Amino acid sequence: MSQELTGVAASPGVAISEVLVLEDEVEYEERTVDDTAGEKERLKDAIAKSKEQLAKIKAKVKKEMGDEKAQIFEAHLKAVEDPELIKAVEKKIDEEKLNAEAGVDQAIEEFAAKLEALDNEYMKERAGDFRDVGSRILKNLLGLNTVSLAQLDKEVILVAKDLAPSDTAQIDKELVQGFATAVGSRTSHTAIMARSMEIPAVVGANGILDDLETGDQIIVDGLDGTVIVNPTEEELNKYEEKAEEYAQRKERLAELKELPAETTDGHQVELVANIGTPADIPGAQDNGAEGIGLYRSEFLYMDRDSLPTEEEQFEAYKEVA
Repeated sequence: MSQELTGVAASPGVAISEVLVLEDEVEYEERTVDDTAGEKERLKDAIAKSKEQLAKIKAKVKKEMGDEKAQIFEAHLKAVEDPELIKAVEKKIDEEKLNAEAGVDQAIEEFAAKLEALDNEYMKERAGDFRDVGSRILKNLLGLNTVSLAQLDKEVILVAKDLAPSDTAQIDKELVQGFATAVGSRTSHTAIMARSMEIPAVVGANGILDDLETGDQIIVDGLDGTVIVNPTEEELNKYEEKAEEYAQRKERLAELKELPAETTDGHQVELVANIGTPADIPGAQDNGAEGIGLYRSEFLYMDRDSLPTEEEQFEAYKEVA
């Protein structure tokens, strides 16, 4: 029996494939310790390994997607070595005699909860970034190997409670047909990266993990935010047609992009693009834009602890001009 869920259309396109469910929970045993110095040394090693991993991911993203997307992982690198976070974990180890795993988990959750309590949608989304960093540190403390999304051997649609930007960055675009998550919004780093990679995505599909298993068939409609689990033949036919129509529409638009923008009676029209970061410029140029109509400057305020200076803003706008 098919099940239809509604979420937020995060990245356009239609994907039909089998599911790979990503487990995001990291299980560990909370215990009290006598050797607090040893636990803090384990914490130090796990943080160092996490920094090394994130630096490699950042370099990969910079090469494949540009500087702006790579800045997401610069923010993660800052989070993983945040002195306040490290101090909070060490305090739990010293004062509560907790093992490093419990200290990290509890401190990260406290940091994330504070962000989620803010009356700012963007800052609320950053709670997920902190949890991503915390999960990485935990896995390194436990010596766990994570599923490499760069080494899949068949086409899949990824489904998870939330998909971390570090997961998205490692996706093999030839095999990952789309993804759906139970939480998230269009402003999340993961959604932004999905659009850059042109992977159909739906986020905020509440309940998607309730009865879903790896191997189930699923449809992700990133055009209107619909997810269909175990679709019927009729639904498969409908969405296969929709996917084909979308592909044909993109092809038709691609054929038109080099033509002059003018009305039927010969009036020239300037075709310009909306962008959010300088990294969006190549995509705008590839699609025939003659200039920039709207530059969403809020990216300048993201992933930093202070307001951008006048010089920083000037340099950002100069890069586009």
